[in-house]
Formats: sequence, structure tokens, C-alpha cells
Amino acid sequence: MTRASEVQVRDSVDHLFRHHAGQMVSVLCRIFGFDRIDTIEDAVQDALIAALRKWSFTGIPVNPTAWLMQAARNRMIDVLRRDKRSEPVDENFDLPDRAKPETAYFPGEMSEDQLRMIFACCHPSLAPDSQVALTLKTVGGFSVTEIASAYLSNEEAVAKMLTRAKARLHESGVSLDIPVAGEVTDRLDVVLKVLYLIFNEGYGASAGNELLRRDLCFEAIRLVEILSRHPLTALPKVHAAAALFLFQAARFPARTDHTGELVLLPDQDRELWDRDLAARGLRHLRHSASGAKISTFHLEAEIAGIYTLAESYQATNWKRILDCYDTLREISFSRIAELNRAVVVGQIDGAEAGLAALESCEDGNDLGFYNLFHITRAHLLSNISERTQAKVAYQTALSLTKNESVRRFIERRLAEL
Repeated sequence: MTRASEVQVRDSVDHLFRHHAGQMVSVLCRIFGFDRIDTIEDAVQDALIAALRKWSFTGIPVNPTAWLMQAARNRMIDVLRRDKRSEPVDENFDLPDRAKPETAYFPGEMSEDQLRMIFACCHPSLAPDSQVALTLKTVGGFSVTEIASAYLSNEEAVAKMLTRAKARLHESGVSLDIPVAGEVTDRLDVVLKVLYLIFNEGYGASAGNELLRRDLCFEAIRLVEILSRHPLTALPKVHAAAALFLFQAARFPARTDHTGELVLLPDQDRELWDRDLAARGLRHLRHSASGAKISTFHLEAEIAGIYTLAESYQATNWKRILDCYDTLREISFSRIAELNRAVVVGQIDGAEAGLAALESCEDGNDLGFYNLFHITRAHLLSNISERTQAKVAYQTALSLTKNESVRRFIERRLAEL
């Protein structure tokens, strides 16, 4: 170990919390039982606080994740020793070494405990939105702010949702267990939504200094590909979700420049795109075509595939993308999809048509608080030389943005205007 400043320790602990808290909770739940999830979450928090206190004096350990896991494990044993109602605990068990999982595809992967925990948290006694929010908080390590961003909601509403969900589980005496075979397929749609939101937060981080959180995206890819290989969950919609994630991830190398600044799709160097990931996405898309039912994942995967596989931005099949969005709105209406559809309308029929489509999908309740709505509006307004209105839209977007990379992008656009 080497001495570390308070800033270095704080940054390290913050990084570990964001990237590994969910993994730690999942592993400890398998060891100590899902019914002790609240105590386990407290133990993980205690371990992180202990790291803040000790590492400034002792230095950051060579393997800080293992240090935190051991500290949380010891904290759990201490709590259970004091709880006379608890069953005896075997204090000699070894924590599994997950540094190099045999099925690794990407660096820093988590164990399959993460996926097991997601299924456990998606309990049918809770409303679907509560299942998703609870899972993102407990397993994904999402903050209330990040969950609110995913739902286009406010933090107070999300906090109340989480409180009600835990209270309902407690009052009903429900235990969070790994579901049996029949329940796995029943919970699959909610699990896929969780993985979708995890990927989306990685694709466009709602807060922080970086636009991308690759760890979240590749963890969502790893988990959905596990589902695509499991006999119970190897369904067309799962392959479609995998295809969507992989097509999007294939563009990561060119989505930001060497300084971390956002690069829009028309300006990206397609030679930098990861063709191996795109090829994997295409294989999953082909497997997804085996069923008779089209899911939202099928349509979104096709859209992402058209963008990723086009030879150039100009060669993009915009008409086919618009057809996909039109079908998507018939299957499951989504304001985010409508926002993306408006961009495509603007590409095909001009900025004024895009603006009209954009205004029709904003009712002042949710998209009005979404920074990308105002960024898109500003872009379309600037294309028809409405500079004053475009500046107002960018300024509104800036007030709603908590991600520094996106803030810098908006500031550049404002300076250009």
C-alpha cells in the first residue's frame, strides 16, 4: 500500500461505490440470504465509510474491491452475532474469487450473482415500476437521481416509490429468493427493462464528468447474453435486446473524441467503430427473427442496426427507420421514442416538420424536464435560422443537465450561435 490523499481516497471510494456496490450486495445476499438485504446494504455502506476513514492513513489496498468485500462480510458477521434471533453463521466460509470469471468477455465483469439478484428483486407482489426502481437501486447501485432520470420523474417521487416497495415486501412477509423455472419467464420482461435502463444510463450518463459509463453498458451486454444462452430465457426478444446493446456499443470508440467531448453521429469516424461488436449484434438480430411476435426490442435493434451498418451517414435508410418508429408507437407508446422519431422526421422532411413532430410529443409534464428534448429542439430551430429561440432552448437544456460532457457540448453550441 502507498499513502493517499483524502481526495484520492474519496475519488477511489466513490468509484468503487458506483461500480461495485451492486455486485457486493448481490454476492453477500447469496451468502447470507436475500431476507437480510437491508442489513447487507447497511454493511456495504459501513465498509465504504470505513474505507474513507482508514485508507488516508494506511493507503489504498492493492485490491480495494476485495478489501471492501471482506469488510462488509465481517460487518455482517458482527451484526448476526449480536442478533440472538439469527441462525448460527459459519465464519469459516471463503468468499469466491471473481477476479477472472471463466466466462469473461470484457474486463471487470461481475459474477452471475448480479443476474440472480435482478430476478429476485423483480418480485410480482410489487408494481412493475417499483420492481425496476428497487432493482436499479439495490443491484445496479443507481442513485435516486439516476433512477429519476431513467423514469423522467423527480427524485421525491422515486424516493417514495422505493420506500413503499420495501415496506410492501416487509409487510407481506415476502422474501427475495431466486425464482423457480416458471417464475423466471414470468419476470423476464421486467428483467429486460432493468438491463435496458442500466445500458441506457451507461450510454448517456445522467451525471458525472464522462458521457459514457462503459462498465454499465458491458455489464448489461454480459448479462443479456447469459440470458440468450439459457434454455428458459433464450427467446427472440432477449436476442433482440442483445442486438440493440451491441449495435449501440459498437459506436462507442467514435462517440467521444480523445478529450472525452461528445461527437455527434454525422461527425463520427466510422473506421473507429467496433466491427466485432456489430457482427455479434447482427448474429443476435438474426436469432431474434425466429419468433412470430415483434417486441419493442426488435424494432429498436433494427433501428440501431441501420445506423451502425450503414456505409455512411448519408446512406442511412431514414425511411425504414421512420417505419420502425411508426410501428413502435403502435406497440408501446414512448415519449423518448417519439423524440427520436421527430429527429428522423426532420431528417426526411426538413427541420420545420421535425419541430412539428417534436412539439406534438411534449405535454409539459415529462419531456419538458428532459435535457435532450431541449437540445433536439435547439438543433432543429438553428437549422431554420431561429437563432434566438435556439439559444433559449439550449439554455433550458443547460439548466437541466448534470453531466459535464453534455454541458460542455451545449456551451459550445451556444458559443457558435
